[in-house]
Amino acid sequence: MGLGREFVVFDTETTGMPPGGRLLEIGALKVRGSHVVERFERLVFPEGPIPPAVTAIHGIRDADVAEAPAAPEVLRAFFEWAGPAPLLGHNVAFDAAILAAECARFGLRAPDNPTWCTLRAARSLLQRPSHSLQALVLDLGLPPAPHHRALADAEHALNLYWRILEVAAGRLKPSALGRGRALSEHAPDPVRLAPQGEILREASVTGEAVDLRYRSASGWVAARRVSPRFFYRRGGHAWMEALCHEDCWFKTYRLDRVLGAQPCPEAAPVEPRRDFGRLPPLP
Repeated sequence: MGLGREFVVFDTETTGMPPGGRLLEIGALKVRGSHVVERFERLVFPEGPIPPAVTAIHGIRDADVAEAPAAPEVLRAFFEWAGPAPLLGHNVAFDAAILAAECARFGLRAPDNPTWCTLRAARSLLQRPSHSLQALVLDLGLPPAPHHRALADAEHALNLYWRILEVAAGRLKPSALGRGRALSEHAPDPVRLAPQGEILREASVTGEAVDLRYRSASGWVAARRVSPRFFYRRGGHAWMEALCHEDCWFKTYRLDRVLGAQPCPEAAPVEPRRDFGRLPPLP
């Protein structure tokens, strides 16, 4: 058990933490023996504006993904490209959770590829002051390149893996890279809804709209027409992701702030807009 002769190193860029964060980019390298034989790189439309604080990290702006395909198309392409190969990443639990959450969001079956982690191995074998990928690249003198884009960070993770193999001198145990947890096991746990929440669950299945009475974090109560899609837990609370009919993008709503819900089957369907900000693409 372990990576074997052929494996895939991958990384993602996102709008935030899983399961609520959305996928923005996948970058991956297919490795056979000691050679990179194929590369995979795709941008993803996240169905809502990218938080400015996140753009400041990876540089991906709304305009850069405005014409990108949505997650289901990219995920299917990536899983077909990767096949059953083991997946290696730095802090792979984060990236695997993002992919598994997107699968759950769209009703796709997450595959069972085993996942392995260079962060875990670096902590146990290298014992450096910092084990972030950027710090390790600098500290170990690995090939320099930009950070915080998916394909570039996949290349950094592969170089780190090869350096770890050198340090281990052929004695690297698979357990140093984790336990090979299947990608499907990173899926978010199902959310149990209170009886009044079944209206929301049913709407998420039928695709119909719901009129909400919703209390915001500041205490204001307002009407919201939404199309529910996805439920998850974060920070001790249950959340609903739904398409806001007024703003035409997907937003999150804390379920304990939903004061009432009324089905609205006569509502006209809406699609997520793609023109957030109308910014020019990055040079």
